[in-house]
Amino acid sequence: MTSKPKAIVFFDLDGTLLTRDVTVASSTIDAINHLYENNIMPIIATGRTVCEVQHIMQQAKINSIVAMNGQSVFYQGEHIFSNNIDKHVIERLVDFSKTQTNIPLAFYNDKIMRISELGEPAEIFYHYLKQSIPPVDNDIYRQEPIQMMLLLCQSGEEQYIKQFPELNFIRNTPYCVDVFNHGGSKAFGIKKLLENKGFLDVPTYAFGDGLNDIEMFKMVDHSIAMGNSVEPLKQLAEFITDDNNHHGIANALKKLGLI
Repeated sequence: MTSKPKAIVFFDLDGTLLTRDVTVASSTIDAINHLYENNIMPIIATGRTVCEVQHIMQQAKINSIVAMNGQSVFYQGEHIFSNNIDKHVIERLVDFSKTQTNIPLAFYNDKIMRISELGEPAEIFYHYLKQSIPPVDNDIYRQEPIQMMLLLCQSGEEQYIKQFPELNFIRNTPYCVDVFNHGGSKAFGIKKLLENKGFLDVPTYAFGDGLNDIEMFKMVDHSIAMGNSVEPLKQLAEFITDDNNHHGIANALKKLGLI
Protein backbone atom coordinates (compact mmCIF):
# COMPACT_ATOMS: atom_id res chain seq x y z
CA MET A 1 0.00 0.00 0.00
CA THR A 2 1.47 3.35 -1.00
CA SER A 3 1.21 6.38 1.29
CA LYS A 4 -1.82 7.75 -0.58
CA PRO A 5 -4.49 5.21 -1.59
CA LYS A 6 -6.07 5.22 -5.03
CA ALA A 7 -9.49 5.31 -3.36
CA ILE A 8 -11.07 4.91 0.08
CA VAL A 9 -14.12 2.79 0.89
CA PHE A 10 -16.01 3.39 4.16
CA PHE A 11 -18.06 0.50 5.54
CA ASP A 12 -20.79 0.73 8.14
CA LEU A 13 -20.85 -2.35 10.39
CA ASP A 14 -24.27 -3.54 11.59
CA GLY A 15 -26.47 -4.43 8.65
CA THR A 16 -23.62 -3.70 6.21
CA LEU A 17 -20.19 -5.25 6.78
CA LEU A 18 -21.77 -7.69 9.26
CA THR A 19 -24.26 -10.41 8.39
CA ARG A 20 -27.29 -11.23 10.53
CA ASP A 21 -25.13 -13.49 12.74
CA VAL A 22 -22.74 -10.58 13.42
CA THR A 23 -19.83 -11.98 11.40
CA VAL A 24 -18.01 -10.83 8.28
CA ALA A 25 -18.93 -12.94 5.24
CA SER A 26 -16.08 -14.80 3.53
CA SER A 27 -16.98 -13.03 0.28
CA THR A 28 -16.50 -9.69 2.04
CA ILE A 29 -13.12 -10.71 3.48
CA ASP A 30 -11.97 -11.79 0.01
CA ALA A 31 -13.19 -8.48 -1.42
CA ILE A 32 -11.29 -6.49 1.23
CA ASN A 33 -8.10 -8.40 0.38
CA HIS A 34 -8.59 -7.44 -3.26
CA LEU A 35 -9.05 -3.80 -2.26
CA TYR A 36 -5.64 -3.82 -0.59
CA GLU A 37 -4.11 -5.43 -3.66
CA ASN A 38 -5.53 -2.56 -5.74
CA ASN A 39 -4.20 0.14 -3.38
CA ILE A 40 -7.72 0.95 -2.14
CA MET A 41 -8.10 1.57 1.59
CA PRO A 42 -11.05 -0.02 3.46
CA ILE A 43 -12.14 1.90 6.57
CA ILE A 44 -14.89 1.06 9.05
CA ALA A 45 -17.38 3.88 9.79
CA THR A 46 -19.63 2.87 12.65
CA GLY A 47 -21.69 4.03 15.58
CA ARG A 48 -19.79 1.59 17.76
CA THR A 49 -16.64 2.30 19.74
CA VAL A 50 -13.18 0.93 19.00
CA CYS A 51 -12.93 -1.38 21.99
CA GLU A 52 -16.11 -3.29 21.11
CA VAL A 53 -15.19 -3.98 17.47
CA GLN A 54 -11.52 -4.99 17.73
CA HIS A 55 -12.39 -8.62 16.95
CA ILE A 56 -14.34 -7.55 13.85
CA MET A 57 -11.47 -5.36 12.66
CA GLN A 58 -9.08 -8.30 13.08
CA GLN A 59 -11.43 -10.65 11.23
CA ALA A 60 -11.82 -8.20 8.34
CA LYS A 61 -8.13 -7.17 8.44
CA ILE A 62 -9.07 -3.49 8.69
CA ASN A 63 -7.09 -1.26 11.07
CA SER A 64 -8.65 2.12 10.22
CA ILE A 65 -11.92 3.27 11.76
CA VAL A 66 -14.25 6.25 12.08
CA ALA A 67 -15.86 5.24 15.37
CA MET A 68 -18.81 6.42 17.46
CA ASN A 69 -20.41 8.23 14.53
CA GLY A 70 -17.27 10.21 13.80
CA GLN A 71 -16.34 11.06 17.39
CA SER A 72 -13.05 9.13 17.28
CA VAL A 73 -10.85 8.39 14.26
CA PHE A 74 -7.89 6.04 13.72
CA TYR A 75 -5.98 5.53 10.46
CA GLN A 76 -3.83 2.40 10.20
CA GLY A 77 -3.69 2.32 13.98
CA GLU A 78 -2.74 6.01 14.33
CA HIS A 79 -5.06 8.13 16.47
CA ILE A 80 -6.25 11.09 14.38
CA PHE A 81 -9.07 12.77 16.29
CA SER A 82 -11.42 12.60 19.30
CA ASN A 83 -14.48 14.75 20.03
CA ASN A 84 -15.12 14.61 23.78
CA ILE A 85 -18.46 15.61 25.33
CA ASP A 86 -18.14 18.36 27.94
CA LYS A 87 -18.33 16.85 31.44
CA HIS A 88 -20.79 19.52 32.61
CA VAL A 89 -23.15 18.60 29.77
CA ILE A 90 -22.89 14.94 30.71
CA GLU A 91 -23.62 15.78 34.33
CA ARG A 92 -26.77 17.63 33.30
CA LEU A 93 -27.87 14.73 31.12
CA VAL A 94 -27.24 12.19 33.89
CA ASP A 95 -29.32 14.30 36.29
CA PHE A 96 -32.11 14.73 33.69
CA SER A 97 -32.26 10.96 33.13
CA LYS A 98 -32.36 10.28 36.86
CA THR A 99 -34.98 12.88 37.79
CA GLN A 100 -37.12 13.24 34.65
CA THR A 101 -37.11 10.14 32.43
CA ASN A 102 -35.66 7.17 34.30
CA ILE A 103 -33.91 6.15 31.06
CA PRO A 104 -30.62 4.33 31.74
CA LEU A 105 -27.43 5.42 30.01
CA ALA A 106 -24.22 4.03 28.60
CA PHE A 107 -20.86 5.85 28.47
CA TYR A 108 -18.31 5.16 25.72
CA ASN A 109 -14.79 6.14 24.74
CA ASP A 110 -12.10 4.35 22.71
CA LYS A 111 -11.10 2.08 25.58
CA ILE A 112 -14.08 1.58 27.87
CA MET A 113 -17.84 0.99 27.90
CA ARG A 114 -19.91 1.49 31.06
CA ILE A 115 -23.61 1.63 31.91
CA SER A 116 -25.46 3.63 34.55
CA GLU A 117 -27.43 0.66 35.91
CA LEU A 118 -28.34 -2.95 35.32
CA GLY A 119 -31.85 -3.69 34.16
CA GLU A 120 -34.05 -4.84 31.31
CA PRO A 121 -33.13 -2.02 28.86
CA ALA A 122 -29.42 -2.91 29.08
CA GLU A 123 -30.14 -6.64 28.88
CA ILE A 124 -32.31 -6.25 25.79
CA PHE A 125 -29.89 -3.94 23.97
CA TYR A 126 -26.70 -5.90 24.54
CA HIS A 127 -28.46 -9.18 23.78
CA TYR A 128 -29.53 -7.57 20.49
CA LEU A 129 -25.87 -6.78 19.79
CA LYS A 130 -24.82 -10.26 20.99
CA GLN A 131 -22.46 -8.61 23.49
CA SER A 132 -21.81 -8.91 27.20
CA ILE A 133 -23.32 -6.17 29.34
CA PRO A 134 -20.63 -3.61 30.32
CA PRO A 135 -19.82 -2.91 33.98
CA VAL A 136 -21.89 -0.41 35.95
CA ASP A 137 -20.28 2.96 36.72
CA ASN A 138 -22.55 6.01 36.65
CA ASP A 139 -19.63 8.30 37.55
CA ILE A 140 -17.16 7.16 34.89
CA TYR A 141 -17.42 10.49 33.06
CA ARG A 142 -15.78 12.22 36.04
CA GLN A 143 -12.57 10.20 35.52
CA GLU A 144 -12.58 9.41 31.79
CA PRO A 145 -13.21 11.45 28.60
CA ILE A 146 -16.49 10.38 27.01
CA GLN A 147 -17.03 10.69 23.27
CA MET A 148 -20.48 9.08 23.04
CA MET A 149 -23.37 8.14 25.27
CA LEU A 150 -26.40 5.94 24.70
CA LEU A 151 -29.97 6.31 25.85
CA LEU A 152 -31.04 2.70 26.47
CA CYS A 153 -34.67 3.03 25.46
CA GLN A 154 -37.19 2.17 22.77
CA SER A 155 -38.74 5.66 22.88
CA GLY A 156 -38.48 8.94 24.76
CA GLU A 157 -35.53 10.68 23.12
CA GLU A 158 -37.72 13.65 22.12
CA GLN A 159 -37.53 14.94 25.70
CA TYR A 160 -33.74 15.14 25.45
CA ILE A 161 -33.66 16.83 22.07
CA LYS A 162 -35.44 19.87 23.54
CA GLN A 163 -33.29 20.01 26.67
CA PHE A 164 -29.85 19.48 25.10
CA PRO A 165 -29.42 21.47 21.87
CA GLU A 166 -25.64 21.05 22.17
CA LEU A 167 -25.99 17.32 21.51
CA ASN A 168 -27.12 15.10 18.64
CA PHE A 169 -29.56 12.25 19.31
CA ILE A 170 -29.64 9.56 16.62
CA ARG A 171 -31.63 6.35 16.97
CA ASN A 172 -29.25 3.65 15.81
CA THR A 173 -31.18 0.53 16.86
CA PRO A 174 -34.70 -0.14 18.15
CA TYR A 175 -33.25 -0.24 21.66
CA CYS A 176 -30.86 2.70 21.90
CA VAL A 177 -30.17 6.28 20.84
CA ASP A 178 -26.61 7.48 20.15
CA VAL A 179 -25.70 10.76 21.85
CA PHE A 180 -22.71 12.91 20.86
CA ASN A 181 -21.70 16.53 20.30
CA HIS A 182 -23.92 18.58 18.01
CA GLY A 183 -22.56 18.63 14.49
CA GLY A 184 -20.84 15.31 14.96
CA SER A 185 -21.50 12.55 12.42
CA LYS A 186 -19.68 9.93 10.41
CA ALA A 187 -19.20 12.63 7.76
CA PHE A 188 -17.59 14.91 10.37
CA GLY A 189 -15.09 12.20 11.34
CA ILE A 190 -14.40 11.31 7.72
CA LYS A 191 -13.63 14.95 6.92
CA LYS A 192 -11.21 15.13 9.84
CA LEU A 193 -9.44 12.01 8.57
CA LEU A 194 -9.19 13.23 4.96
CA GLU A 195 -7.92 16.64 6.04
CA ASN A 196 -5.38 15.22 8.49
CA LYS A 197 -3.90 12.72 6.01
CA GLY A 198 -4.01 14.98 2.95
CA PHE A 199 -6.54 12.74 1.21
CA LEU A 200 -9.12 15.33 0.16
CA ASP A 201 -8.40 14.54 -3.50
CA VAL A 202 -8.83 10.76 -3.06
CA PRO A 203 -12.10 9.31 -4.45
CA THR A 204 -14.38 8.12 -1.64
CA TYR A 205 -17.07 5.43 -1.47
CA ALA A 206 -19.43 4.49 1.35
CA PHE A 207 -21.61 1.48 2.13
CA GLY A 208 -24.41 1.75 4.69
CA ASP A 209 -27.92 0.75 5.70
CA GLY A 210 -29.11 3.04 8.50
CA LEU A 211 -30.13 6.57 9.42
CA ASN A 212 -26.71 7.35 10.90
CA ASP A 213 -25.24 6.83 7.42
CA ILE A 214 -27.16 9.71 5.84
CA GLU A 215 -24.52 12.41 6.41
CA MET A 216 -21.79 10.05 5.23
CA PHE A 217 -23.70 9.36 2.00
CA LYS A 218 -24.04 13.09 1.36
CA MET A 219 -20.31 13.65 1.79
CA VAL A 220 -18.62 10.86 -0.18
CA ASP A 221 -18.26 10.72 -3.96
CA HIS A 222 -20.13 7.42 -4.35
CA SER A 223 -22.78 6.01 -1.99
CA ILE A 224 -24.00 2.40 -2.00
CA ALA A 225 -27.03 1.31 0.04
CA MET A 226 -27.44 -2.28 1.12
CA GLY A 227 -30.60 -4.05 0.01
CA ASN A 228 -31.73 -4.11 3.64
CA SER A 229 -31.30 -0.33 4.05
CA VAL A 230 -33.91 2.03 5.42
CA GLU A 231 -35.83 3.84 2.71
CA PRO A 232 -34.41 7.36 3.32
CA LEU A 233 -30.90 6.01 2.74
CA LYS A 234 -31.90 4.16 -0.42
CA GLN A 235 -33.21 7.43 -1.83
CA LEU A 236 -29.79 9.04 -1.36
CA ALA A 237 -27.76 6.18 -2.78
CA GLU A 238 -26.01 6.12 -6.13
CA PHE A 239 -27.19 2.54 -6.38
CA ILE A 240 -28.57 -0.26 -4.21
CA THR A 241 -26.73 -3.55 -3.87
CA ASP A 242 -27.84 -6.91 -2.46
CA ASP A 243 -28.48 -7.22 1.28
CA ASN A 244 -25.84 -7.90 3.92
CA ASN A 245 -26.61 -11.63 3.97
CA HIS A 246 -26.28 -12.15 0.20
CA HIS A 247 -22.81 -10.81 -0.74
CA GLY A 248 -23.98 -7.19 -1.12
CA ILE A 249 -20.53 -5.72 -0.52
CA ALA A 250 -18.57 -8.03 -2.80
CA ASN A 251 -21.14 -7.72 -5.58
CA ALA A 252 -21.11 -3.91 -5.42
CA LEU A 253 -17.31 -3.63 -5.33
CA LYS A 254 -17.17 -5.75 -8.48
CA LYS A 255 -19.83 -3.64 -10.17
CA LEU A 256 -17.90 -0.48 -9.23
CA GLY A 257 -14.73 -1.93 -10.72
CA LEU A 258 -12.86 -1.62 -7.44
CA ILE A 259 -12.01 -5.33 -7.31
